[in-house]
Formats: sequence, C-alpha cells, structure tokens
Amino acid sequence: MREGVNEIVLVIRRWDPKLGLTEHAQVYPDLESLYDACLKVEPPDLVERIVIRGRDESGQERALTLSFQSVTVHLRK
Repeated sequence: MREGVNEIVLVIRRWDPKLGLTEHAQVYPDLESLYDACLKVEPPDLVERIVIRGRDESGQERALTLSFQSVTVHLRK
C-alpha cells in the first residue's frame, strides 16, 4: 500500500456570549484548498485545528493534528 493523505480537516471555532463555544469542521481535498479556506477565516471565527489523515508506507492509518491557541480574552474593567 502506498503512503499518502486521505483527507484534510479544518476545524473552525467561534465564541458567542449567548451561544457559548461552537466548532464546525470542513474537509478539503488538498493543501491548496485548505490554504485558501484558512485565508478566508475572519473574526469571530478562528482556526482551531487542522487534522491531516492518511496512511504511512506500511499501510497504517496516521493522523497529524495541528492545534492553534488563537483565543484572546479581554478583561472588562
């Protein structure tokens, strides 16, 4: 079996004072489309994580997760 990427998942997080914290995920077929989607993310949405799933040279399933800590909390005075 050949190694390769099966899917790339972009997880977007949003904080809303009324709804709380929500996440939604979208699958992309390649890095170019993922990159394009990341560039289009605007507040209040934040890129939370990117998960790349695939197989290694021996056919084992593998996942690489890139997590981002992009939340800023502003304290009220």
